[in-house]
Amino acid sequence: MEFRYPLMEVHLKAMENNARVLCGVCARSGISVAGIVKFSDGCVPIARSYAASGCAQIGVSRAVHLRELRSALPGTELMLTRAPGPGDVQDAAQFADWILHSSADGLRALDRAAASAGTRPGVLLMLDVGDLREGVDSVEKLCRLAALVEKELPHLRLRGVGTALACLNGVLPTPENLTVLADAAGAVEQEIGRELEAVSGGSSIDLLLLKDGVSRIPSRINHLRLGGSIASPRNIRLNRGVTFPGLREDTVCIRAEIIEIEEKDSLPKGETTFNWAGAGVSREDRGRRLRAVLALGSQDIGEGGSLTPLERGVEVVGCSSDHTVVDVTDYDGTLAYGDTLRFAMSYSPMLHAFSGRHVSVRCMED
Repeated sequence: MEFRYPLMEVHLKAMENNARVLCGVCARSGISVAGIVKFSDGCVPIARSYAASGCAQIGVSRAVHLRELRSALPGTELMLTRAPGPGDVQDAAQFADWILHSSADGLRALDRAAASAGTRPGVLLMLDVGDLREGVDSVEKLCRLAALVEKELPHLRLRGVGTALACLNGVLPTPENLTVLADAAGAVEQEIGRELEAVSGGSSIDLLLLKDGVSRIPSRINHLRLGGSIASPRNIRLNRGVTFPGLREDTVCIRAEIIEIEEKDSLPKGETTFNWAGAGVSREDRGRRLRAVLALGSQDIGEGGSLTPLERGVEVVGCSSDHTVVDVTDYDGTLAYGDTLRFAMSYSPMLHAFSGRHVSVRCMED
């Protein structure tokens, strides 16, 4: 099969390995894992690799991906990690087993959709413990939502409670703020008179509390939602200093074609102010340098400066909407028009590349 460039190569065995490693790390603390594949635009082979490695659920944030995943993974529980709006409640009700939610009106709409679909999806009610994204902000409100689901919405089932951290304002998980969630779960259980199935403590950021072989996560937390740490463990290693033995970082790379290669001055001529994206520009005078222009830009990957060259002697100079410029003066070999260069990707450019229509994706079993 022929692919156009830029080409993103996905190494499924590496992702499968990482999911298995992190499911094992979490299991030692009594925690099950939802494998979140929202970064991949609902890619079925990636979802299948997560499911094969012990993830209890496969999660996406957009209801549009649920139908195909349900067809491809009929025996796997699916989780919708963003509450559905009015246009998405029918797909959510029909195809999701778990839905993260925090709105009374939204829950009523979901209940009506489930009645129409003849289903009974589960909900995970969200409590905001400090990061100020989704979730009600008090235990009293959470208990009222729980009572609503349990007593007034017969086409929904309350499966648990959860929280989100570090996504909007960077608030990190701590034993203290996760204890707030754990205590809230106890209050909800008293309200409804039964035990909850899941107390979901957050996402990959919670791995900060599991590193070095010691768990600082309260024992009541029995569920995490992991995605980026499986698909791009280099991200959490570089940004948070977290790694675990056995994780592979060769999960995804992107190949881009050279469309120009010329020796040029390294210092711009004329007054420099801001680039196309409004960012200030500062360049060092390194004399004449050999530079390659790649057919890859921010429209494809977001910020190109976060790419890491996989060939020695290649250095990213900058990125505009349609071009990435790299310094190849120290490259050991000969490069020409039409050759390709490879780059490792962190989570953000991966998210852009999967979601756009200009990057080809090749899933590889090796």
